[in-house]
Amino acid sequence: MASQDRTYYAVLGVSRGATAKEIKDAYRRAARSAHPDHGGSSELFHDVAVAYEMLSDPERRRRYDRTLGVEDPLPHARPAPSGRRPRPTPVDTFAQPARYEPSYSTGVEPALPLVIAGIQVHGTARQPGTLARLRRGSGARYDGERATARLLEAQLLPGFPAARLVNGLSFGGGVDVGHAVLAGYRIAVIDSLQAPPGNYSWDGHHLRHRGRPAGDVRIRNSVRRVQDLFPECNVRAWLVLHGRPDNPFEPIIDYPPSLDRSALVSVHVANAGSLLREVRGFLAEGPQPDTVQVPVLARLLRAAAH
Repeated sequence: MASQDRTYYAVLGVSRGATAKEIKDAYRRAARSAHPDHGGSSELFHDVAVAYEMLSDPERRRRYDRTLGVEDPLPHARPAPSGRRPRPTPVDTFAQPARYEPSYSTGVEPALPLVIAGIQVHGTARQPGTLARLRRGSGARYDGERATARLLEAQLLPGFPAARLVNGLSFGGGVDVGHAVLAGYRIAVIDSLQAPPGNYSWDGHHLRHRGRPAGDVRIRNSVRRVQDLFPECNVRAWLVLHGRPDNPFEPIIDYPPSLDRSALVSVHVANAGSLLREVRGFLAEGPQPDTVQVPVLARLLRAAAH
């Protein structure tokens, strides 16, 4: 955290006995005010996101409370009664059957019908129009998006029931995104390219191929736009380079040692093999990865319908 004597409860402005709903409400307020575009800073926004991830998960919160010297378990941290199934560990929570938030059993009008929210794949890659085809790299992007959609459908979604893949999104103002993967309170934003062979380097701002500029990486602007539109979520971006189809770990991408890959709205450049590992890890380590946030999914689907 930004200060060693400041607890995660203080970051969100709640008491140690706060309920799960109070923590969620406090996080949404804090995330909006802490966002750099709303007068906050990347450091403060990161603190808020980390605090929510710790306190929204009962098991993580119980372990954290022990570090604060809380001897008598708080109501939120009491162990489950004998005979109840133990809570899955954070490692395998993402593999559990999908839960929906809010629940469809509450009687409240849902943002999406269950038959829609229950589908894991929505939308298709956007085929460039006549004018778009004249732009340099448009064909490589379209072919890359189709390859990424096939990759995610075949190798990420089957083992991740709550993950929702939305393809071909447009958020206005020229901000287009190839794919968004939602799980819990995290969104992975992904763009794609069919890449010629050779080594690549990425310094967080510029992509180079064999030492020469490899084109503009538009996803750097897109991820900031998505984070602004979804302040309740932690958004991270990837640009995946598809090389030889028989080797998902080509091409090779080099990073300078000084690059902070955990920074706010950071962009990762990856090959197909590392993309799966990194995206799965990012989504699975977030709060409630076995949950489909139905209102967030509904807003993503509206962006895919344009």
